Amino acid sequence: MFNEMKYVYAVYQHRSFSKAAKQLFVTQPTLSAMIRKVEEGIGCPIFDRSTVPITVTKEGEFYIHSIEKIIAIQKNIADYFQDIADLKSGELSIGGSSYFCSYFLGEIIGRFKQRYPGIQINLQEGNIAELKAGLQSSELDLILETALNEEDTNIQKFLLGTEHVILCVPSSFSVNDRLKDFRLSFEDMRSQRYLEAAVPAVPLGELRETPFLIMKRGNDMYQRSIGMCKRAGFHPKVAIQLDQLLTSFFIASSGAGAVFMRAELCRYLPSTDDMAFYKLDDPLATRPIFMACKKGRYISQAMRAFLEMAGAELMQEK
Repeated sequence: MFNEMKYVYAVYQHRSFSKAAKQLFVTQPTLSAMIRKVEEGIGCPIFDRSTVPITVTKEGEFYIHSIEKIIAIQKNIADYFQDIADLKSGELSIGGSSYFCSYFLGEIIGRFKQRYPGIQINLQEGNIAELKAGLQSSELDLILETALNEEDTNIQKFLLGTEHVILCVPSSFSVNDRLKDFRLSFEDMRSQRYLEAAVPAVPLGELRETPFLIMKRGNDMYQRSIGMCKRAGFHPKVAIQLDQLLTSFFIASSGAGAVFMRAELCRYLPSTDDMAFYKLDDPLATRPIFMACKKGRYISQAMRAFLEMAGAELMQEK
């Protein structure tokens, strides 16, 4: 039974019989025969094979959801008994955006491995949709993200801290002349002078005629960027939409447009005079950073140790 479920779930994940067969090291005819056997057993089709890629039927959605519940139970059992080994062996799967994987998680994982060398760490980079899916399928134990909100009722969140969003404008743009009293240098950002109460925030409405580089729709930074501009009384003139914030910054610094960016990124970038930096005072310019797991799952000793090492508050965010 469990083997059959593994086959069905592999097809669901890949939306392809051929890709699932390759992962399972079986032939495609063998896999297809197994899936048909399952469908005959429950009396309903699980997959709609007329679509490309294949999709899940209504009955199939129930079957897949049931598989995920079983996987979660198996994971909880395994984690519980793994704890008996006192963190001398085991696995921990962590997910995060490219930014957190590149600049934050690496340091924590390094310290964690020094303390618990027997724990194998699997690190997965992805967007917010992929990370949430990883939690629900139990492929990921923990994720590090900012784009989690009250609607994510199936996720348990642990507050790690907050981060600030700033505005970066190419130094060649004439609007900087009007905003010289608000302009900050790269060193001001690196030293975190922008956090001082005496440093004034830029009047964002002054940039209504400025071209912007914006994240693509669905990205949390997209929502915040559009929201801040809207509150300032304008809709940004979008020059380019991109997937990655770091890419956006480097393109913006070539003179392509202004960009909203996480302030902490300045700690890792090379010093530059090509950009002018501005503090923002909109509530959307501050966002919480969470570590999170699937709600209701067993929090293993390894997970708890990682959360504590990351400095996360071990409480559910209300």
